[in-house]
Amino acid sequence: MKLTALLLTVVFLNAFAAGNAQSVTLSGKALSLQEVLSAVKKQTGYVFFYNRNDLRDARPVSIDAKQLPLSSFLEQVMERQPLQFRIDGKTIVLSRKPVFLPVQLHAVDSAVQDRQPITGSVTDTLGVPLAGATVSIRGKERSVSTDAGGRFTIDADPGDWLVVSYIGYAGITYRVKADTKNLSLVLRVAGSTIEDVVVTGIFNKSKETYTGVARVISEKELRQFQGRNIFTTIGNIDPSFYVVPNNNAGSNPNTIPDIQIRGARSLPYVDQLQDQTRAGLNMPLIILDGFETTMQRMLDLDNNQILSITLLKDGSATALYGSRGANGVVVIRTKEPAPGKLRLTYRMGANLSVPDLTSYHLLGSRDKLELERLSGYYQSATQAPEVNVQLQQYYNEVKTLVEQGINTYWLAKPLRTQLDQTHNIKVEGGDQSFRYDLSLQYNNVNGVMKGSERNAYNGSINLSYRLKNLTFRNNLVIGHTRSAESPYGSYADYARLNPYWKPTDNEGRIVQFFTPFNASYWTQTSKYAGNPHPNPLYDATLNTYDKTNYTSIINNFQLEWIPITHVLVRGGVGITGTMRYRDNFLPAAHSRFADYGEADIFRKGSYDYTSGKEFNYTTNLQVNYSNRFAGVHNVSVGVNLDMQENNNRIYSFKAEGFPDESIDFMAMALQYEQNGSPGGSEAKDRRIGLLGNLNYTYDDRFLAEFAYRQDGSSQFGLNRRFAPFWSAGVGYNLHYENFIADNFLFIDRLKVKASYGSTGSTQFSAYQALATYGYIIGDRYKTWLGTQRNELGNPDLEWQNTGKYNVGVELGLFKSRVTMEANYFYEKTSNLLSSLELPYSNGFTSYNENIGSLQQRGIELMATVWLVRSNRQRFSWSVSGNIIYNTDKIDRLSEAMKVANEKLALQGGAFPNTIIRQGDSRNTIYVVPSLGIDPSTGRELFLNRFGGVTYSWDPRDRVAAGLDQPKYRGNFSTLVRYGNLTFNASFGFRFGGQLYNRTLIEKIENADKLFNVDERVFNDRWIQPGDRAAFRGINEVVAINASSRFVQDENTLICQNLNLNYDLYNKAWLKKMGLQSLSLAANTGELFYISTVRQERGLDYPFTRQFSLVLYAAF
Repeated sequence: MKLTALLLTVVFLNAFAAGNAQSVTLSGKALSLQEVLSAVKKQTGYVFFYNRNDLRDARPVSIDAKQLPLSSFLEQVMERQPLQFRIDGKTIVLSRKPVFLPVQLHAVDSAVQDRQPITGSVTDTLGVPLAGATVSIRGKERSVSTDAGGRFTIDADPGDWLVVSYIGYAGITYRVKADTKNLSLVLRVAGSTIEDVVVTGIFNKSKETYTGVARVISEKELRQFQGRNIFTTIGNIDPSFYVVPNNNAGSNPNTIPDIQIRGARSLPYVDQLQDQTRAGLNMPLIILDGFETTMQRMLDLDNNQILSITLLKDGSATALYGSRGANGVVVIRTKEPAPGKLRLTYRMGANLSVPDLTSYHLLGSRDKLELERLSGYYQSATQAPEVNVQLQQYYNEVKTLVEQGINTYWLAKPLRTQLDQTHNIKVEGGDQSFRYDLSLQYNNVNGVMKGSERNAYNGSINLSYRLKNLTFRNNLVIGHTRSAESPYGSYADYARLNPYWKPTDNEGRIVQFFTPFNASYWTQTSKYAGNPHPNPLYDATLNTYDKTNYTSIINNFQLEWIPITHVLVRGGVGITGTMRYRDNFLPAAHSRFADYGEADIFRKGSYDYTSGKEFNYTTNLQVNYSNRFAGVHNVSVGVNLDMQENNNRIYSFKAEGFPDESIDFMAMALQYEQNGSPGGSEAKDRRIGLLGNLNYTYDDRFLAEFAYRQDGSSQFGLNRRFAPFWSAGVGYNLHYENFIADNFLFIDRLKVKASYGSTGSTQFSAYQALATYGYIIGDRYKTWLGTQRNELGNPDLEWQNTGKYNVGVELGLFKSRVTMEANYFYEKTSNLLSSLELPYSNGFTSYNENIGSLQQRGIELMATVWLVRSNRQRFSWSVSGNIIYNTDKIDRLSEAMKVANEKLALQGGAFPNTIIRQGDSRNTIYVVPSLGIDPSTGRELFLNRFGGVTYSWDPRDRVAAGLDQPKYRGNFSTLVRYGNLTFNASFGFRFGGQLYNRTLIEKIENADKLFNVDERVFNDRWIQPGDRAAFRGINEVVAINASSRFVQDENTLICQNLNLNYDLYNKAWLKKMGLQSLSLAANTGELFYISTVRQERGLDYPFTRQFSLVLYAAF
């Protein structure tokens, strides 16, 4: 908080020193605009920045103003001028009013008039003339190019469409009117306006002519749908970006979630099939400003620097990335420096995290003691009389504590309500040639478990220099992240502690072991050795830590060159260096070493140290040609060459023997870990790709795209190092057809499109295809080392190949009051990569192989409706909805993979293993079908594979009982704007899937009643013959295996976020403080969670609710 106070003090001292608000007094008729500007400069001290050519068409000014605020004065002056203004600090920037998309798309009502010459100029947003820009008439073979001053003349009829294009810029269209004579047309750099351009990270493409499926998320949306991190924020906006729920990690700020875009396309390895473990092989590719980056870097990215995020989904969009695009692509574009006088912005955020414990329903002390008594823990016919006496004495001791009111709420002990903070300061400025910005950010996320934290520090310098037809850009980002896991351990340890245990003694000191204690009580089951149970709170009082430090340096250099008209050359080099290390220290008194015997007493206490370094570089070269021929043929051709190398080294070792918690220096250890040795890994992989891309449009109505890429990678077999990938897409802009434009006036946009693309996946280890060798460290002859083969290579190992089909329609109605998009997709992944078991006679237990194929299909629907949109009353109200339906099926598996999975299916256990079977979904839950509890005996009845009823659980009877991922996911939201106030509410839902309710089996049916359990343990229990119950008798001790009794339908509704934002600008009192604008925002995240599955959420780390306030000031 000291940092917060210091930054606020600096900001507001600077604000008050900026001077008083300015007002203007001026009266006159037919004044020249230059005279008006001179008067303003003299009265206010503000200076003007403009292109002299822009004042040639200025109109005389007649005005009578007395003490009028500067902004209001300029609005009156510029109302009838072809100019617009922007105030940056003490500088007023004048520029041509841009002419973008036309106000109406329909034919002119007046009769056809004679052809007339249209003159005009084409400039960029800074007023620089664009020589060589193409100006054509849509549908007619008539076009011209602008001269050195950006000027043009072309003959056009009223109702004609002018189409203006220039290499590297987003094209515009303008509908000629009867009185159109002189035009000032402004082009924006391609990608600078996210509403009109799809930024693919390689080629920027116009939305109007794009045949792929891409979701462009703006900076404003990221603020309105803010989640606890950037991943949940994106998921709040687009349900196809699925943040797979992690019930163990909860809201742990140090956990990187598992992400899927339109489902999963990879299968887990054989050794990853236990206990529903999923391999992280379905993560999308992350592209940051044209260069590949990591999920970790995305998590710690300064969100205030993000201009847009584009999700590339279908084959036409992702095939540009060839072997890396199968899982989808996330393209992040950060802000570029804005020209003008020095500008300072500051953003401060305060975030309150509150633990969400509404899913926990544990027993109190009195009920817990009664449960133990009913379970027979204090009286047993099989025990000796003297043991029963001891058990009764122990019962009386515990009962005394209960009668004294001891009822510890252990769930609250390791938690806190945490206030976090974020700060961002940015300085930017420059002119038409040179622009710069400097940004500093601090993001403090401590988490709700005491001692857990994640502190991210980011600094960046962004430079841009333009020299005639050359543009240089360099972006340097230095980031450091310091994180720590909670010393309180797993939250599940506290959820099982008995409420009648006291955390402290009579003097308030944390106890190391719980009392009272009776060895006979704890040895009733084979799980426990009869020792007192350790208090996890005591471990937290020790000097114990698990810390990670992560430092990254990223430098991206890019060059753009326009050697001749219609040709753009781009090149770039990206270098990333990363250093990370982890320290995990446990002193001798930690409960981890409680079971060490006398012989190992000197080994107590451990220190794990891991360090790693990464160095990656990427280089690319791109040539683009774009031109419009005969007014109707628009052709764009691009070639891109890119290369990448990744280097990664990790070292680790462990020492033991730290007798005192104050001795946490590695060199003070007694020895290395017994029978241990240093560990580590090394990996290097290289990749090269050549891409060709062709876009063609006819009359802006008929669209076609084609891309071909050849990729090579060292990750795959010697015989399969290179592979081709390609895509093709077609589209039809029906709204440009006269029969629609003239007869269906309510249709603004109607586009149909279809695409196919083949993509690959390389989310695998660097040496998976190689026969690698290692030194035999532990067996030497003198100074000589032997070698052994570590892996069985596969020279024919190749890429997974995903073929993606997509058919879609885009619709806009009633002047864009209604917008909709629908897409149907089908994907088939062949050459699925996984490991296979081998007979021991091979000398290896497994090897990597392409084993089969997987298909998935689905539908995406998106719609936005503006119920009210009134510019005059400054009020608008919209509702939006998105939904995705997705299913998958395994088409083919190798015989070896089938055998490996059937071996796994024969294993028992309380939880279902991940079993993969041909013809079913990869998300299928396989369990033995249960017929419930037999009312006559209280035993569970099962349905065997022959259709018979039995009491015996047999793993061979497993059937598909559901899917552990929802078939339907979606979001719906409403947005209300009134004046400068904006309110947004967003909700998420999922249904059509199932969950295996672990709480029912861990805390009720198979509950270890020596510890605390769910309160439902008393409910719906079988007691006597004739009872129809959901669960067995309360004193059953025989564990049961996975059955369909614990598979439940999941239907969930989540309040993702509520956002309230208020913007202030051009206010007199702001000017007095030296402020251009001020914004205040309040936000809540995951306010409530409603589900048909009642289970404990957040097992190792609880989930949280978020409440935040954000202040943004621009000077």
